[in-house]
Amino acid sequence: MSSITRSSRGTPWTYRGLIWNFARRDLKARFRGTLLGWLWSLMLPLATLLIYAAVFSVIFRAVPPPLGNGDPGIYVIWLLVGIVTYSFFGNGVTMSMPSLLSAGNLLQKIYIPSYVPVIGTAIATSVQSLIEYVILLAVLVAVGNVGVTWLAFPVLLVLFFLFILAVSMTLAVLNVYARDLQQITGVVIQLLFFLSPILYPLDQVPEDYKGIPVRAIMAANPVAEFIVAFRNVLYDLTMPSWQNLAALVAWTAGAGLLAWLVYLRKGQDIGEAV
Repeated sequence: MSSITRSSRGTPWTYRGLIWNFARRDLKARFRGTLLGWLWSLMLPLATLLIYAAVFSVIFRAVPPPLGNGDPGIYVIWLLVGIVTYSFFGNGVTMSMPSLLSAGNLLQKIYIPSYVPVIGTAIATSVQSLIEYVILLAVLVAVGNVGVTWLAFPVLLVLFFLFILAVSMTLAVLNVYARDLQQITGVVIQLLFFLSPILYPLDQVPEDYKGIPVRAIMAANPVAEFIVAFRNVLYDLTMPSWQNLAALVAWTAGAGLLAWLVYLRKGQDIGEAV
């Protein structure tokens, strides 16, 4: 059957039941066989947070900006916003990227749009990120740092999910044809962690280094744009600037367009390739 005919079979909404089945499968398999089960979804990010907090608040004595309610800044909370947001991106891309290869046997037997396993895995990884965000919100409530800007949080969350899904879809399809891409992506994700304002405020980065506009380059990082927006809304209790919001929409739309083009070109008849 031609790819044109196949592509007309439906939309993600048509396959919503199958997508949810993939998501449930990934959720069940995430911590299967472990003693602590889903508690690991809380312990792993908390352990990472404690390590970085100890290094940068005790040893390097990083000074966070004040809370939006006017109280002195709390580095652990400021850091938590960045780590949770970056983990959403890193885990989403890392887990979704091999989803087509892991579903290879099924894709070879029956026709399933290649976006179905990717969306399912992205939903599964989002559940863990939502748990982490709930912990973050609870901590912010405990210190009294709550404001009307929190109303923008769900909008940012949906926009970030769409961006992550688009990036994951592009990489998942390309990974079928160039399987070393997964290793390369792992290195890039580690590099982006340190090129994003997670451990330090962006204004502490030099504007230029030997003629290179370091701060501007780091600020243009799409993940950095999202981290800044989430910190504005949750920690600073201010709305993101219109330049920041325009950048988020542009990055998401651009990533979505690229994912769609890659899907049309390489992702429709993928059963034989996997």
